[in-house]
Amino acid sequence: MTGVQKKKSLAKRVKSRSTTGQAEGPYRSVDRFDSLVTEDYAGKDTLDKLFDYAVERFGKADCLGTREVLSKENETQPSGKVFKKLILGDYKWLSYEEMDTQVSQFGSGLAALGQQPKSTIAIFCETRAEWMITAQACFRRNFPLVTFYATLGEEAVAFGLNECGATHLVTSVELLETKLKNVLPQIPSLRQIIYVDRKSISTAGYPQGIQIHSMHSVQELGAKPENLSRPIVKPVPSDLAVIMYTSGSTGRPKGVMIIHSNLIGGMAGQCERIPGLGCYSSMKQSSYSCHDSYTSGGYTKHDNPHPRGEILIGGPNVTMGYSRSEGCNNEDFFADENGQRWFCTGDIGEMHPDGCLQIVDRKKDLVKLQAGEYVSLGKVESALKNCSLIDNICAYANSDQNYVISFIVPNQKNLTALANQKGIEGTWEEICNHPVMEREVLREIKEVATSIKLQRFEIPVMVHLSPEPWTPETGLVTDAFKLKRKELKNHYLNDIERMYGHK
Repeated sequence: MTGVQKKKSLAKRVKSRSTTGQAEGPYRSVDRFDSLVTEDYAGKDTLDKLFDYAVERFGKADCLGTREVLSKENETQPSGKVFKKLILGDYKWLSYEEMDTQVSQFGSGLAALGQQPKSTIAIFCETRAEWMITAQACFRRNFPLVTFYATLGEEAVAFGLNECGATHLVTSVELLETKLKNVLPQIPSLRQIIYVDRKSISTAGYPQGIQIHSMHSVQELGAKPENLSRPIVKPVPSDLAVIMYTSGSTGRPKGVMIIHSNLIGGMAGQCERIPGLGCYSSMKQSSYSCHDSYTSGGYTKHDNPHPRGEILIGGPNVTMGYSRSEGCNNEDFFADENGQRWFCTGDIGEMHPDGCLQIVDRKKDLVKLQAGEYVSLGKVESALKNCSLIDNICAYANSDQNYVISFIVPNQKNLTALANQKGIEGTWEEICNHPVMEREVLREIKEVATSIKLQRFEIPVMVHLSPEPWTPETGLVTDAFKLKRKELKNHYLNDIERMYGHK
């Protein structure tokens, strides 16, 4: 059998079956039907053990590669947009053994600066080699690592740092100077800041109670024999490894608590999923269930031809819920009568006869853009209703695209007055469809969004002005005037294609 034939055969086979024989599941991979995979290598049940095993196994092989940014150039696209193009040098590699040394020294240095086992330490940094070195140093010494996306706004980061209570923070010079410096007085628990860049910075203007170090100096401190010889408190599988902050749907970030066994179980399932490593199924470490009907969205386990409903995921990779869950919905997580933890994803799934699970909709209005940023459509809408030209707004984002668009019911009085100022005449429909008025509404949107500190990726870049208001009679809003996103999407499908296709 050729490679192509083998792939076709695997594609056609049954991938998963219901463990109960019921249409609603739960479903489990036919390759792991009797038990869920929990770890890749026997006994390697924490992240530090897994990295130690990799160092022992691969030693002098390349582990972590970095390319220096030599220069930046502006590159004009056919659409007229200008992108920054990075001119990069060759890869410079650290071997597993070299990285192990850096991890040991940095962890030792953090301990010398007062970081304690089981006490949180935060990282607010771009994806780079130093991020991974920091993470492995924290995993090794049982320092729960609190992570913040570099795209989070300064107020969100300040909220998260106060909530987790971290005393030590790892960041970059750029983020320190552009986002953190102004809010540091609002974060009283912070005592030590370590920046990852190999450069010097001025400490003028920073709060007196905070000490600022370079990562290199912390590694030098950790390399001293008296610090390297200190005993290390190792984690156990149930210890907290990461608190991952993501942008919350209400604007405040939420911290998800992830223990070592969650990450080990998740990686074990992914390794079994990757072609070439033994199998092709996507349901390895987790059970999947479509058994929660979502009747308000029109999805039930009795649907024909296939059962549909909210997707629940269960398995060793399901996290422990939200940290300090005030304002967060920890009801998304629960344990069944057998102690199995489950997560209610908010995604709507359809289970096909061959055991393939297809995501067909989403309950919540949180959308992940193509580049990985999460956008809360409700947050964007709430913020932009402050625009004097807007009566109602529906933000829309497609996960295959990298920007947000919007449908707007304009304020007729204010938009008509603005049209008169611009010398634009015509019916209300003609004013709404005029490209100049679209540009004027976008201009005000950007001004308001900037003033209330929406992130760049949250701001709509294209707009459609609707001359007709949205009422329950139109079917585009509920009786309580809440947006019906599915109906709005279908109603404005041609406009969506235009705004994403620039037609």
